[in-house]
Amino acid sequence: MRFELLRGVTNSAVTTPILVLVLAESVLSIDGSFLFVFISILLLIYILNRTLFKPINQVLDERERLGAGRIGEARRMLAEHEERLKRYESQLREARGEAYQRIEADRREAALARQRMIAEVKAETSAQIDAAKQEIAKQAGLASKNLENEARAMAATISSQILRRPVSAGGD
Repeated sequence: MRFELLRGVTNSAVTTPILVLVLAESVLSIDGSFLFVFISILLLIYILNRTLFKPINQVLDERERLGAGRIGEARRMLAEHEERLKRYESQLREARGEAYQRIEADRREAALARQRMIAEVKAETSAQIDAAKQEIAKQAGLASKNLENEARAMAATISSQILRRPVSAGGD
């Protein structure tokens, strides 16, 4: 029936748009089947939401919540680990500082002990040198007296032999 209208038109450029309009008009016509399809789609959406999408969304929401909780826990653990690491490094720096201070104090103490020992050795050496000088001076004085006495005795002996009379060693 609709095709009869187009029977008299022979130009293909004009027939194609008219044919499309006629066919489109039949597809877009609203009748009882449209209302059935529309209600069926709404019912299908409702059923799918209740049976499929809502449980899937609940599972996804719980998964996201658990994941967010785990991520939060992981972040908390990471922050706690970093805090422990900072404390450990701080304690390590303090321990190293104390160790260096102890080493430096031991070095200073060893240097002072060395200086004391050197001073003691110098004092002992100086005392021994002074004692040796005194002993040498004493022995030199004794040797000098002995030599003088011997020289007088020899002089007296030589004088007695030359003079042929006894001469006293006293130096008369």
